[in-house]
Amino acid sequence: MRVSARLRHRFHRSARFWNLKRNEPDSLPALQVAGVLVFVYIDREHGTVRVSVDLDTAHRALLRPDNCVPLEISVQGYTVFRG
Repeated sequence: MRVSARLRHRFHRSARFWNLKRNEPDSLPALQVAGVLVFVYIDREHGTVRVSVDLDTAHRALLRPDNCVPLEISVQGYTVFRG
């Protein structure tokens, strides 16, 4: 799966940040790029920084033939997951 430079630029240009909803205390902030939602928040129970990725609404251009979205996660510049 290859995403063209033009489509990649369009995805990046249309990225959105979703704030907390004032009347929904359990809502979380999120970044959305190409339909992928990434939540980063402080876990209430453990006090840790938690990163959660929701791929259910990913743009079809990101899907591999097996309908999975390829994902790479890095921390401090080191790849910790690629799949």
